[in-house]
Amino acid sequence: MKHAVHIIGLHPGSLEPMKSSRQIICKADVLAGGKRLLDRFPEFSGELLTFFTPVAKFAEKLNELRQSGKKVVLLADGDPLLFGIAESMIRNLGSDSVCVIPCVSTVQLAASKIGKGWKDFEIISLHGRTNSSPLFGALQRRVDCTVYTDHINTPAVIAKKLLEKGVTNYTMTVLDQLGTPSEKITTGSLDNFLDFTCSDLNLVMLTAKPISCNHPIIGRSDDSFTRQKGLITKLPVRATGLALLGLNKGQTIWDLGAGCGSVSIEASFLAENSQVFAIEKDPERFEMIKENVRKFGAFTVEPIQGTMPQVLTELPTPDRIFIGGGIGKDSSTITEATARLKPGGRIVVHAILMGSVQRTKEIFENLEWQWQAMQLQASISDKLAGDVRFKAQNPVTIIWADKPEA
Repeated sequence: MKHAVHIIGLHPGSLEPMKSSRQIICKADVLAGGKRLLDRFPEFSGELLTFFTPVAKFAEKLNELRQSGKKVVLLADGDPLLFGIAESMIRNLGSDSVCVIPCVSTVQLAASKIGKGWKDFEIISLHGRTNSSPLFGALQRRVDCTVYTDHINTPAVIAKKLLEKGVTNYTMTVLDQLGTPSEKITTGSLDNFLDFTCSDLNLVMLTAKPISCNHPIIGRSDDSFTRQKGLITKLPVRATGLALLGLNKGQTIWDLGAGCGSVSIEASFLAENSQVFAIEKDPERFEMIKENVRKFGAFTVEPIQGTMPQVLTELPTPDRIFIGGGIGKDSSTITEATARLKPGGRIVVHAILMGSVQRTKEIFENLEWQWQAMQLQASISDKLAGDVRFKAQNPVTIIWADKPEA
């Protein structure tokens, strides 16, 4: 007879099972899980299976035991379905082969300790992850966050990353060894945690300080950006270019020749939880991008200084590419960009010079990509002689194309 694998959550810290769960554990033939969890049951007389990677192989072993008729219990911490092992087991074994019995989650327990509702926190896991953009994206939206850490992404490392990004309006709370006799809760500003040490068993909570924010998601005035005179993708064509990019959540976006970063910054607010790379060669403009990122709290924008196309080789593959002000003196940058763009991705080029328009058109046609173009010329109201006139901006040709799926 085949039994479902029971995935049982233990109380965070104390690792105490619920009464009903203890009975299931006592009747099990196999007790599986991490060593810390297995050590909680020294009296168990059945077979012990310590968790190992890869997860698919571990799931395969559990399935073999289940298929042989053994009752298998997999121990987890708190709620196994909240950044826990249960999701992986369901994916590998199927939902019909798994029975999940959750306990109070670490997040619920932590929120109760600081007197806030856990539903108001965005829950983010950096455990075993190198990409911090989901955290930056949440902070950019000014929401409270709960962060699962690990021995690499420690509270000190997180505080340093956030301060480097220019995050200043958050209070950090570190809950160390939560639910144990050694529990310690420390709250303070981010800079208080730069040299902070604690056990690996910790959780970080970040709460936003109330601040006024008058910036729109899109449509910031050109004058609000720190920039060199005239060197900005101006509001009318910027808004159009951003619309044509077709932005969505969780994308990787390149802004090539980013100038002061106006397109990158507004793209980062439109494309929630995306990675936006603002590439700029000029050192002065590069510093302006960093200043504008801090000014607008655009924490998912990563300024990169370097010469194209060489600097592009180390960047992750993009879903969207924006090229402002033309494709440059030769076609090497757009050639590299079109090669690296994901199938189904989109590239948008703003060009002022006819030569840039012609070469972009030829590149798309040589690649056999379907392309479209429009030319915009905006005139902005301007005071003159006690009255108002319309002052014309330079006409800009916008060319865009999608990379074929196949």
